[in-house]
Amino acid sequence: MPSTPRPWIDHCTQAHRRLLNVVKNLTDGHARRPSLLPDWTVGHLLTHLARNADANSGMVEAAQRGDVAAMYPGGQAQREADIAAGCARPARELVDDLTSATERLESAWNSTSEEVWATGLGRTFGGLRAIAFTVFMRWREVEIHLADLGLHELGSPDWDGLSPAYVDVEWAEQSATLARRLPEGTSVILIPGDRPSRVFGAGERPIQIRATPGRILQYLLGRGGAQPGWPPLTQWS
Repeated sequence: MPSTPRPWIDHCTQAHRRLLNVVKNLTDGHARRPSLLPDWTVGHLLTHLARNADANSGMVEAAQRGDVAAMYPGGQAQREADIAAGCARPARELVDDLTSATERLESAWNSTSEEVWATGLGRTFGGLRAIAFTVFMRWREVEIHLADLGLHELGSPDWDGLSPAYVDVEWAEQSATLARRLPEGTSVILIPGDRPSRVFGAGERPIQIRATPGRILQYLLGRGGAQPGWPPLTQWS
């Protein structure tokens, strides 16, 4: 089996196209509008997505040289400063920047050898990550922030509009860690309706979490959407 994460690259590339299609008619008014993330405008979110693409490019290019680079060499302070510096730009500059950064990242992925995909590493805020896995991390970033944009009149989706391929992979990722994120003595039964229900946790009386897969992922990823009685979760990673 090859080490190149080709399915993730292909799906993330499709998500990039979906994102760029949403913002192709962005106006300055849209850019100044609050996103669905607290304290962030649409301009903040698009600047973040561009700088996140550059951060991923940097890790991949370092791995190609045999190095291990930090996603944000200046840490959280650099990440926040870059977003603050770019968020108020005109809509056309925001879209052009995002387009160029996305193209650079896809070019870096396409020039990466099988050996680098197999052994390359990058350093994220969560620690060392295989370069191959950072492709999924970028895909996640784009899918989630498409929903966070809140630009429904331009075609941005809600949580039920996430791509089915992403939902399948993220469902497996979040299911793997859910039990340890629950309050002590709690268990939940996830009832998404489109796949088998499963119980997570150690409590004797599981709490029912019945919703669409996208809405359950919204809850698991800490983006709101919890219904009365759903237990609080610790931070996901």
